[in-house]
Amino acid sequence: MKKYLYAALFITSAMLAGCSKSEPEPEPAEQVIGSYTVDKVTVAYKYVDSPVEESQSYIFPFKNNQGELTAIVDVSKSASNIITLTYVETAKYTNGQTETSKDVYSSIELKPSETASGVFDMYSAGVKSGTVGGGNLNFEDITSLKDTVGRALTFAFRISGKKSK
Repeated sequence: MKKYLYAALFITSAMLAGCSKSEPEPEPAEQVIGSYTVDKVTVAYKYVDSPVEESQSYIFPFKNNQGELTAIVDVSKSASNIITLTYVETAKYTNGQTETSKDVYSSIELKPSETASGVFDMYSAGVKSGTVGGGNLNFEDITSLKDTVGRALTFAFRISGKKSK
């Protein structure tokens, strides 16, 4: 009987030793950090009492007779599933001057997307604000405002981009 017990233990340990452990999946933030080149910016507004949203989209880089406008989004890790987005817009004018502006969106929470593996939904203050992963970034910042005559409206700033190589 002992012979069978030892044989079973030997076979079990040999099988366990032969099994390879799978690599742990990187943290969500680790999978999306990096720089993304912005390829489209949309600005939109909608009055609360209107069914119509007015919007204008710009394909980047945006060029005209005054110069060129480019933008990037740097994604940095704050915690395992929390990121910070830094939007950097650079205007290069034909007269040689350069102007840069920066907006920072912090405490963006990542949750796995139900639509694709390696893609994460981004949440700002509990509200879905976009997706990131698979080499793509889509982000939307919505702000409630009042115009100069006191009418309530929402302003949306939407960006999309591809991960820089």
